[in-house]
Amino acid sequence: MEDLARSKSAVVDEWFDRTIQAYPSQTSMFLRSGKDPFRNPVGHTLREGLAALFDELIGEMDRSRVTAALDSIVRLRAVQDFSPSQALAFLFQLKSILRERARGEELARLESRIDELALAAFDLYAACREQLHEIKANQARRSTFVPERIQLRRGTTQ
Repeated sequence: MEDLARSKSAVVDEWFDRTIQAYPSQTSMFLRSGKDPFRNPVGHTLREGLAALFDELIGEMDRSRVTAALDSIVRLRAVQDFSPSQALAFLFQLKSILRERARGEELARLESRIDELALAAFDLYAACREQLHEIKANQARRSTFVPERIQLRRGTTQ
């Protein structure tokens, strides 16, 4: 794991590049170029989240830090125009990057940890999508409820 720790920057950069390939070309160019968290919040969130996930992957796998890092990325991808498999593909892209740098038991351990990350990400993704559906349903209810109340008030005051 020490070799991977030393090559963190290269691994995370490659992982980031592969992750943003899912976006249209102009968007991916923007995400790649801007590191300012205010001008490019999506790119910044992806970079920070991937770096934190990598640290946990080769480190302790602290559940709260893993969940926080995954949550920041998964929330972004859950509201974007991705299918569930596209939204979570970024985790599996890390496997091919690591296969170039790790071997044997170390690689097997890392791939197992990535699978754990994917399962946790799937749970987070499902919860985010459920929350989005609830928000849309509430908004639809409000959009019909308010006009009905207005109609009722108009009918009673006339």
